[in-house]
Amino acid sequence: MLLTICTIRQLPQALALGDSFRHLSTQVTDKPLVLIGLADDPAHLPAGFVSPYPLLAIQELLTPTALEALSAKYTSTEFAAACKPLFIKAAFKRFPQEDKLIYADPAIQFVGSLALIWEKLATATALITPFITKSPGDLLWPDEKFFQNVGLYSADFLAFRRSAETDRLLSWWDDRVRERAFIDFCIGLCLDQLWLMHVPVFFRDVHVIRHPGWHVALWNLPERPIRKEGNTWLVSGPGGNNQPLQFINFKGMENADEGFFPHQQRLQLSQRPEIETLLTSYRQTLHSYPNLGLESIKPGYGKQPEPVVLRGWRHAAKQSLQRLTRFIDRVHIPVVN
Repeated sequence: MLLTICTIRQLPQALALGDSFRHLSTQVTDKPLVLIGLADDPAHLPAGFVSPYPLLAIQELLTPTALEALSAKYTSTEFAAACKPLFIKAAFKRFPQEDKLIYADPAIQFVGSLALIWEKLATATALITPFITKSPGDLLWPDEKFFQNVGLYSADFLAFRRSAETDRLLSWWDDRVRERAFIDFCIGLCLDQLWLMHVPVFFRDVHVIRHPGWHVALWNLPERPIRKEGNTWLVSGPGGNNQPLQFINFKGMENADEGFFPHQQRLQLSQRPEIETLLTSYRQTLHSYPNLGLESIKPGYGKQPEPVVLRGWRHAAKQSLQRLTRFIDRVHIPVVN
């Protein structure tokens, strides 16, 4: 089973994700069920929209009072993160015949066979993927310290096997993120994913996947060369060489303001033609869906404003002011009697 969580404006990405999953679910052991968790108000869906995949609306999982309270305190991004364990638990409950579940962000596309994912999940409570698998070894941004702020593991891809240990993990995670899914580095919070740092320690049989073809993304492309051999994309990296590309996350590549790395300095997509090829194909896929104005629909939940991504002189001015503030904080001011 595949679960994704999205707002209405992200539905084209969610449909593209579901189609890539279904297209590759050809083996007997694969599970073609796709479920879309809608962290939005379905009343805002445009007339004529019909989803090829079942929708699970957040209104089905929370009381009106709880839903309104959660929406009032969070941005739409934080709101979706706060609901993720709840959606995963609900998916397992709704489909008791499914014993394995993959969660994937709408921006992900599956490229290679799913067989290896199911194989690894057969003996694991959960599968998680680290943002990076080696030290960058330079002074560019993002550095290792930044990953200590956003988390060591990405919450954009997770996989779970039904078990008592998984139930315990999801209950713990749900308890943490429902009220603490803010993006606030100063108090040690970052959505649902910062909590994942504890998961390999607190829970049994959690496997950290370092396979270079798993979860290729903007943040790890500098350490993962990609080449095409025939019809197969091959990826190298610290976890192995010339491994098949399993899935790729286009977050921050399709929309530069999306995600945590709008000002990253380590990669220029224009210098990676193979990524441009994959990105062009992805854009064509998104444009193939009927245009019903989904992208312009404002999320119905998450009433707090999303932070504005500053660019150019505004970003430079903000950095200068932050450096000045840190300097002033370190200046000793003598006490005058």
